[in-house]
Amino acid sequence: MGKRIVVLGGDGVGPEVCDVASNILDKMKLGFEILKPPGGESAIEKHGTPLPDETKRLCEEVDAVLFGAAGSFSSPIINFLRWGLDNYVNIRPIKYYPGVTTPLKDAEGIDMVILRENSEGIYPPGREGDISQLAAKWPDWKDKLLGRRFQDYGNGKFAIRIITESGVGRMMKFACKFTRKRKEQGYPGKFTLSTKSNVLQESCGLVQRIAEAEIKHYPDLTYEHFYIDDMCRRIVRYPKDMDVIVTTNMFGDILSDEASELVGGLGMAPSACIGGKTPYFEPVHGSAPKYAKKNVINPTAMILSVKLMLDYLGIEKEGKNLETAVAEVYREGKVRTRDQGGQSTTKEFGDAVLRKLG
Repeated sequence: MGKRIVVLGGDGVGPEVCDVASNILDKMKLGFEILKPPGGESAIEKHGTPLPDETKRLCEEVDAVLFGAAGSFSSPIINFLRWGLDNYVNIRPIKYYPGVTTPLKDAEGIDMVILRENSEGIYPPGREGDISQLAAKWPDWKDKLLGRRFQDYGNGKFAIRIITESGVGRMMKFACKFTRKRKEQGYPGKFTLSTKSNVLQESCGLVQRIAEAEIKHYPDLTYEHFYIDDMCRRIVRYPKDMDVIVTTNMFGDILSDEASELVGGLGMAPSACIGGKTPYFEPVHGSAPKYAKKNVINPTAMILSVKLMLDYLGIEKEGKNLETAVAEVYREGKVRTRDQGGQSTTKEFGDAVLRKLG
């Protein structure tokens, strides 16, 4: 199929789950060229950086990137993949597979997607500082509620949340099209927006206004809006009623971690980051350094991230086959990693998926 893929393990358990995923991808014989340039913690000693120039160049040229995890060493990689390549959409599926251990009595039927705006909000690094900087820049500014100036707050820090019309606009256009596509596949076609516009009336208010203007062009979709604190409650109380949840950067990060626990935890949570020059695909979990090099981490999230990559590249049949193989391993219940109450290793789980693929 002529696709070129860069695999970057990153830090901690990232290289281990990437090794399993890339091995499965190789054994699927899809004709991919799988490139493994230096990157992450292992590249620092030899190259002096977790992201050498050659690796960066390759990431810009290939069809997709598989990324393991960013810990304390690989933040330059994730900053480049997300903001440098402008991947402004973060797709985070939350789906239950029978046989997976969850805290719920009955998780059957949970199948939602959280769409997280990936480029704006409070997360991009470098937008923090000392309150004294604000006081020096705007000595006469007063907040509307308390009438305080910045210098009245004393010593402390600030963080800036940036929400733009263009950033929100492109996200909502994508989210509406995504929800409609899911409806065509048999899902409810429900677009659930979550903000805190009752308090953050300017920034979250802008998000809500743009979303509600865009959704009017899609009368076939169902629209609803909940404040983020209420959304956290609803996603636990009514998880089977959820379809597509759309929210801002930090809210989406927190909400998807919460939701993943309903379907087995972060080891079950894949993601796709798309919209920019080169998409990248990664598990939602972090680098988990205490488990690194122990061959115990659950690679499911990374394997399902490969499935999302195949879908993105238009190879949906093979992506579905991979997902089915994962589902069969869990349904059979013979191979379970420690987070799922078993003793199987990272590699053993990957091998079990390969056997199901035939």
